[in-house]
Amino acid sequence: MLNLDAQTAQRSRAYRAFKLDRAGRVSSAEIVPAEDDTQARRRARAMVRDAAVELWDRTRFLARYEPAA
Repeated sequence: MLNLDAQTAQRSRAYRAFKLDRAGRVSSAEIVPAEDDTQARRRARAMVRDAAVELWDRTRFLARYEPAA
């Protein structure tokens, strides 16, 4: 569960990170609070473990990160 105080919620944007299974389907999703695209990209990249992660800002695709081979 994501807890944000009022001040953080005001200055943060709610990006979404979608974890993908091996077939490329969404297996889970998380809200990624960030102040800008750069911060959101760093946070999404850090989420990559054994599955790819796609980062979105509403309907705007930002990036896809693949696990290391």
